[in-house]
Amino acid sequence: MAARNKKADRDTTARLRDLEIALEEEKSLSRARNTLLESNIKELNDVYTTLNDKLKAVRLRDERIKGFEAELLRANKLSALGELAGSIAHEIKNPLISIQGFAKRISKAEDIDKARRYSHFIDQEAGRLTNVLLKLLDFSRMDEPKTEETDLASLVDDTLLFMEHHLTRFKNVRLDIVRASGPVRAFIDRIHIQQALVNLINNAAQAMPEGGTIRIRTGAEGPFGFIDVSDEGSGIDEETLQKIFDPFFTTKPKGEGTGLGLSLSKKLLEANGGTITVTTKPGEGSTFRLLIPLKKTGDGQ
Repeated sequence: MAARNKKADRDTTARLRDLEIALEEEKSLSRARNTLLESNIKELNDVYTTLNDKLKAVRLRDERIKGFEAELLRANKLSALGELAGSIAHEIKNPLISIQGFAKRISKAEDIDKARRYSHFIDQEAGRLTNVLLKLLDFSRMDEPKTEETDLASLVDDTLLFMEHHLTRFKNVRLDIVRASGPVRAFIDRIHIQQALVNLINNAAQAMPEGGTIRIRTGAEGPFGFIDVSDEGSGIDEETLQKIFDPFFTTKPKGEGTGLGLSLSKKLLEANGGTITVTTKPGEGSTFRLLIPLKKTGDGQ
């Protein structure tokens, strides 16, 4: 009996020792886990801090890029206005000459009927001059995008108001305008699309150094309205075609182009939910198409 009790005591002691050893191992393992966890937490905090700093830097860089793009757009717009200066001067000069001439006639008119008729002509020409200046101010505005319902044929007409004389007189370019049979109305920032259209028309003219015809067509295709600008130039080769919308890419001689026109035009179209496509054949010219949504994104109409 005593022997059994001693054996039981030894077994109990052994189990207690095993439990103590197991407990110490668990404590050691727990300390190791805590140390590893603290290390991981510190590492994660360091990673978070680094990523947060990088995110702030990316956001700051993004803001700078947006500001840079806005400045490029302003510069591109002012460059286009500079190219159109001849046309603008022509459009302003003609009404001014008429106003001056009729004003002189009024001073010499012998009866009231003639004076009234001359004053009516002056009023008409002053209205024409005001219309030109208002469109010019609209085109040159630099404020935030404003979406409005716009008829594409009307947009083309207003754009050509500044360009037609410039193209026909200085570039020996003829314009062939084909309008859709009915109104094609899109919800866009009118000035954005005009700016893109000016760039495409100027490019079409530059593609024909010896002169030729630029065909401008408006119409609708599915959910999009379109404005096509076609030239009779030498076309675009496959290698160049892959790069034409890249910023600063240009095939013009140094000093004659920034390489921003097409890339900015593409951004302007995309900002309005549209895009630019191009079809071309070497030796047969190119057609650039402005695709513009006929209604706002999410519009249930």
